Amino acid sequence: MSLSKQQVSELEQNLIKMKEQLEKQQELRENEDSLQESTGEISSYDNHFGDMGSELNDREMAMALDENQEEILEEVNEALQRIEEGTYGKCMDTGEEIPYERLKALPYAKRTVQAQEKADEEGKTDNFEIGEPSFVRKAEGKFEDSRMQSVDEMMETHGNASDKGEDA
Repeated sequence: MSLSKQQVSELEQNLIKMKEQLEKQQELRENEDSLQESTGEISSYDNHFGDMGSELNDREMAMALDENQEEILEEVNEALQRIEEGTYGKCMDTGEEIPYERLKALPYAKRTVQAQEKADEEGKTDNFEIGEPSFVRKAEGKFEDSRMQSVDEMMETHGNASDKGEDA
């Protein structure tokens, strides 16, 4: 059953609200980042590796959240475009109607649940290949960036900067 005009209008309003919220959050983070840059330390000299690791973890987490929200904003914009084109609510893979309940839960959905599951199994998404080599350990199939070192590995390789200059 095709979506009614009232359902499409309701979903469009939800998408517009989502877009406004995402753009507002993005703007707040950009302002926060510029404030942090203007008041942050100039150098990491004399910082403990653990402190730098925590800061690096925080930055990477923030970057991942930013990237995720940017992808969602892109999906929302695409859904709004599909509403304008009259293709909203149709699965991009099968052409089947996407159930209203799914669109109510995920207004920017572009596939039926079954088509999305199939796409996920095949490792297909629109913006991201699941099998990206730097994030998969061959033997275990776990997601991990092999270029990252733990704090212990860094200290073993480079020593502990906080111990330098102290009498033993």
